[in-house]
Amino acid sequence: MTTYLIAHVGHTGKSDEHICWWKPNSCGYTICVDKAGRYSEAEARTICTTSECIAVPLDDAVKLARSTPYYRQPNGTLAKLYDGGPHRPVENSSKAWSSIKLAALVIGKYAKPTPMAPSKARAIYLDSLP
Repeated sequence: MTTYLIAHVGHTGKSDEHICWWKPNSCGYTICVDKAGRYSEAEARTICTTSECIAVPLDDAVKLARSTPYYRQPNGTLAKLYDGGPHRPVENSSKAWSSIKLAALVIGKYAKPTPMAPSKARAIYLDSLP
């Protein structure tokens, strides 16, 4: 049985670096795939009645996740982009959305995502540094 995460197009705008996911029990949103709710196909079909929600198989979402994002401070040091513990977000990029739509549970027509322009992104991922 496939487990799904629910990506929310409406809460992921072009100024957001990472995709928003529904939290467990449909209680809010998170950028972290590890903190996102896990939903059955029946639950996903019930939730995704609007075009702003996309049900994505867990394995596919996890493959797109990056390490905890950092940003460069004015003094040159790195700081976490988000408060709290580690986060594994999915970038709000055209490439990520294309992968999500290919893997998505087809329920209806989806709203058009608004990826962030690569030149606007400030996240630095330590796993991608040389």
